[in-house]
Formats: sequence, structure tokens, C-alpha cells
Amino acid sequence: MRNPHPIGDRELRLIELFCNCRLEMTPRQFYEKWGVTYEQIAQLCRCDITTVNRWFQRGRHYQPPRHYHKWYLALADVFLECYEDIPQTLLNRLCLGR
Repeated sequence: MRNPHPIGDRELRLIELFCNCRLEMTPRQFYEKWGVTYEQIAQLCRCDITTVNRWFQRGRHYQPPRHYHKWYLALADVFLECYEDIPQTLLNRLCLGR
């Protein structure tokens, strides 16, 4: 039988904060800020290079990134900007699943 963590005021505030978080960064913003390749953007967004190429194209082949792609890039931006400030335990939990 499961024994879930109880939800208190702190957890409710965090849930509300998370639900209202509008973390997004466009592929173009990310590309212009960091010296990355389209292949690396594809890795970060967990998509193929063809999809990334379409984000940077104009005309009929243009395809806008989805919200979750922009969320991945914004999260990667936070990691790159704040790497030294992120506690190792949080990095382990987020990236290694420990």
C-alpha cells in the first residue's frame, strides 16, 4: 500500500508556483545566446535535426517549436547560467535520477 507524502502549505505554494511558471526560450534565442549547434539543440529538445532545421527556416517549411521544446531550452539555459549555484543533490536528482 502506498504512503504518499502529505501536502501542506509549503507544498501547495510550490505546486502553485510550478503551475504558473512560464519558463520558455525559443530555439533562436538559445542559439544566439550559446555557441551550440543545431544537433545539440536537437539533443536538448529530444527531437531530430530535421525538426530543429524547420524551426530556423522561413516560408512554407517553417514549423514553430512546441511549448515543451521551448521549456527544455529554457531549463537548459538555467542549468548553463546557474550551474555553480545548483546543489549537487539536486543535480543528481534531476539528471541522474538518484
